[in-house]
Amino acid sequence: MGGAMSLPGVISEVDRYLRSPTLLGPQSGVEDSPHGQGILLPNIFFVDPSAGSDGNSGLDPRRALLTLQAAIDLCVANRGDIILVQRGNLTVTETIAFNKAGITVIGQQFGISPFAHGEEISVLADAAFTDGPVATITATCAIHNMAFVSRDTGATFFAGAAMLIGGLATALPFGVHIQGCRFPKWNVSNRIGIAIEGSSDVLIEDCDFEGVGADFDSGIYVQGACQNLTIRRNHFRDCTFGVEFGAFAGGGPHVMLGPDNVFEDGKVLSASNAATGLVFGSYSEGATDGGSYNATVDTLNALGLVFSDMHYAE
Repeated sequence: MGGAMSLPGVISEVDRYLRSPTLLGPQSGVEDSPHGQGILLPNIFFVDPSAGSDGNSGLDPRRALLTLQAAIDLCVANRGDIILVQRGNLTVTETIAFNKAGITVIGQQFGISPFAHGEEISVLADAAFTDGPVATITATCAIHNMAFVSRDTGATFFAGAAMLIGGLATALPFGVHIQGCRFPKWNVSNRIGIAIEGSSDVLIEDCDFEGVGADFDSGIYVQGACQNLTIRRNHFRDCTFGVEFGAFAGGGPHVMLGPDNVFEDGKVLSASNAATGLVFGSYSEGATDGGSYNATVDTLNALGLVFSDMHYAE
């Protein structure tokens, strides 16, 4: 099959996540490949958006799958399966469902700034797909080095979000990890990078939220029964608010907003309802109070938010 993924890079990325040399060694009773998959070990599935086929096994770079959904469907929950996605754009006509617990999705690294990974490995809504996010996460998973761009114009709370974590009463994921991903607007109908509802222990780090072509309403929007949300080391540019809080249930979200988030050409946070958490150690182009928030710090304190070591314009 043409366009196979660069093998040294694949081995390096797998090793970083597994530290298990036996995984990539030949295994008996599996397909004839120098990278056979072990029955009792996590499987590694390969996706090639340019030259793959969903009729392939996906267990070898030479037999890569075409779509990310096909790879997810082949994963076994809680086995620790890994999906490696080669450079290329995945244009989707329906939402990708991340519904297998314990999987890790890794976009190929190819010598580019971590904040720009998604420019070459993106999940992009087709022009006719305007009624949902491009990704929903309803089970524990980790996603690295990808971009997500929707065209959603719906009327739900997450309308315009590229990615929805939780949001379904029967599927409230625990421990989702989003790292090194990019959420650009690209001047289409999306207005939010990530929307979160009813999820706990979510970690979002080293990501880029950028209102390319027009401002995002918010990079990250959060509401519902959320607990223990950590948002750190992210870059927010051209977002009206980097982070926006809706109404919470159960006293949430117990957010750790920091450290080392950077907010450029937009404000840090909008909150109008009771919310608990710590906003700390990050950087804003604006002044304090209304220059960086939808209200004064004193007003936000009264909602339950604590501020520490924030850096504002001099």
